[in-house]
Amino acid sequence: MDNNLIIKIKLKIYSYLRKTHIQNRLIVLFLVLSLFPMLVTGIYSYQKSSQAIHDKINTYSVEVVNQVAKNIEEELTRMEYQTIEIAFSELVQNTLSNYEQLSEWEIYDARYRMRADMVRKFSFSEYISDVQLFTDQGDKIIAYGDTGFTLTFKDKFRNNLLAEIKNSDGAPVWKAVDFRDELHQVSRVYPENTPEKSYGIIIGRTIKELYKGTQLGSVIIRVNENLFSDVYRNIDLGEGTEIFIINSAGTVVSTRNNDIAFNEKYPEFNLINKINENSKQTNTTFELNINQDKNLVAFSPIKDTDWFIVSTIPFSYLNRETGQIAKDIMGVSLIIFMLAIFLSYLFTKSISDPLNKLVSAMNQVEDGNLEVQIEDYQAQDELSEASNNFNHMVVELKELLEDVKEKEKQKNNLEFKALQAQINPHFLSNILNTARLLADMQNADNLENFLSSVINLLHLSMNNKEDFITVNKEIEYLKSYLNIQQFRLHNKFDVKFEIEKDLLNYKIPKFLLQPVVENSIIHGISGKSGQGLIEIKGFSQKERVIFTITDDGIGISETEINSLLNKERKNKDQFSGIGINNVKERIENYFGSEYGIEIESLKGYFTTVKIILPEID
Repeated sequence: MDNNLIIKIKLKIYSYLRKTHIQNRLIVLFLVLSLFPMLVTGIYSYQKSSQAIHDKINTYSVEVVNQVAKNIEEELTRMEYQTIEIAFSELVQNTLSNYEQLSEWEIYDARYRMRADMVRKFSFSEYISDVQLFTDQGDKIIAYGDTGFTLTFKDKFRNNLLAEIKNSDGAPVWKAVDFRDELHQVSRVYPENTPEKSYGIIIGRTIKELYKGTQLGSVIIRVNENLFSDVYRNIDLGEGTEIFIINSAGTVVSTRNNDIAFNEKYPEFNLINKINENSKQTNTTFELNINQDKNLVAFSPIKDTDWFIVSTIPFSYLNRETGQIAKDIMGVSLIIFMLAIFLSYLFTKSISDPLNKLVSAMNQVEDGNLEVQIEDYQAQDELSEASNNFNHMVVELKELLEDVKEKEKQKNNLEFKALQAQINPHFLSNILNTARLLADMQNADNLENFLSSVINLLHLSMNNKEDFITVNKEIEYLKSYLNIQQFRLHNKFDVKFEIEKDLLNYKIPKFLLQPVVENSIIHGISGKSGQGLIEIKGFSQKERVIFTITDDGIGISETEINSLLNKERKNKDQFSGIGINNVKERIENYFGSEYGIEIESLKGYFTTVKIILPEID
């Protein structure tokens, strides 16, 4: 952003603030200083707490599905061991190896002994409902199950199942099965669309000849789906959460909720895609919209299967606690904000009221009321001190005004006396003019010249109205002074002027050059044997007017230079009574410390005084 624009904005804000009462400014400032940190802290706390809750639930859901996956893996492993034990049993091996040569009686006897073994093995299990063997030619042997309601698969399902088991070459095959895949004699009693229908899981395995490894047939065990859903049925991850098992094709193979259709594709088709995608990245959680509601999904693959245990947690549940936290933060913030308003009003009023009293008292003083006093004796702060100082100031101001009135009276008396005293120089000037006329009449040129010089100087000293005169006028008065000194010292020195013509109309303070020249005569030339020379130069340089006064007198030391510049030297022989230090101070007072006087001298040879002034037309 442009710096000028920033400055303009700052000035505009500052101007607006200066147009607003102090109390309002302070209230706004207090509210901003309290509200801003409160908002930042509240938002930060809300975000952190929300993130912490999400992270904890995320971690917890991952741990839950991992543990459920392990428990289900144990059940699957146990069922796989059952299929292996059945396939490797001597009775099954002999029966399937010689099935074509067995008589009906021998087959019936083998089936009877198998059922006896299976009853001893599975009668105490509430989950295993059927065990069936299939020969390599597709003949079925019922090894365990209800003989009154024999498990019979539909032809298409059976053929596909046996083909998949055969192609797996000994690896277990898991399939979800329901009434749509089975034939039931009493299906009219339990129609397919009733919730009482039974869901099952099929585990199938190829039976191979123990020593040769040739395929003899297949073993199929049907277990109730509850074997798996009971593992996670009572797990509560929160309101609206669900846990179910889905295979890699997106078909639900286990669920505890009737709203999630068993052995059907999960309604949100993108779920299995996200699971497969995140499985490659080893990321077991992601976010997904289910029925237009955002959910946190956690999953865990089940070993040796294409199944995934999946949990879905609605964000509405996740955000319920954070929403309560947000309400609590807003409630606390509102209380703090109201307290900030009350305290800011209280504190600002303690500042604005005394200031308003002070401003009102000042306005009364401005109107001429010097009797006003501010009563604020109980307070001990800076405003109380300011009020007390104001009271003292008003008292002193009243006394000063009375003193000024008294001094005005004295001044008027003195001015009257000064007016009377002013008659004496004028009277002297008139006498000198008369003497000059007489000298002119008697042809006394030197005396006339001397008296003219004295008269010019008297006129300059009596003219108190002008502080600045032209360089030309100053040189004229300086020549009159030098003329008098020439008479007085019997031509002890010569004077040489080198003044640029462009300088003559510039203005300089009155009596600026005369005290310096006077100092050259008294302290330089008068102490020298023989005649001396004074050079007076004036020129302009870099918008400055510079005068140099150089004499070839006895010179002065560094100590004497410091004395001349730092203290007033009074000499009764001086005409103006103005010293060099006075000239220096006058220049600095008029124009600043960058202008003034510089002195350079060499003992026994010369002294140069340099006067530096600004150009004034």
